Amino acid sequence: MMNLRSSGNAVRNAQLAGNLCVDSIELCASHARHVALHGNLIPHAFMGDVLARAQACILAGAAKPGQARAELERILATLESALEGGDRETCSVIGISFIADGRQEPFFSELESMLGPRMSALMRE
Repeated sequence: MMNLRSSGNAVRNAQLAGNLCVDSIELCASHARHVALHGNLIPHAFMGDVLARAQACILAGAAKPGQARAELERILATLESALEGGDRETCSVIGISFIADGRQEPFFSELESMLGPRMSALMRE
């Protein structure tokens, strides 16, 4: 996995989005559509796409268990790493638009055992 820190600086939302695009070709396509539609990155809106992709990976697990799980693990690892090295805004985007919004979704309980310690801590807040 990539080191999310850049020259000693905290990870910003654009870097996080770029790293997620490396993790998932589908997120790369979503990011391109998002930027084309909005003209730039709107982090909380794009995180909704990330959450939707996590759900799609869970649902695809029955048909392509290894491939879907590996993609989901890469996405979750990138989010976890960004919580460690991210700036305040990036951490907020993950906490609000992935964890808090995700907890409202029925599929999210299937992700809980896959979450790293930082995302798990956000689940308890």
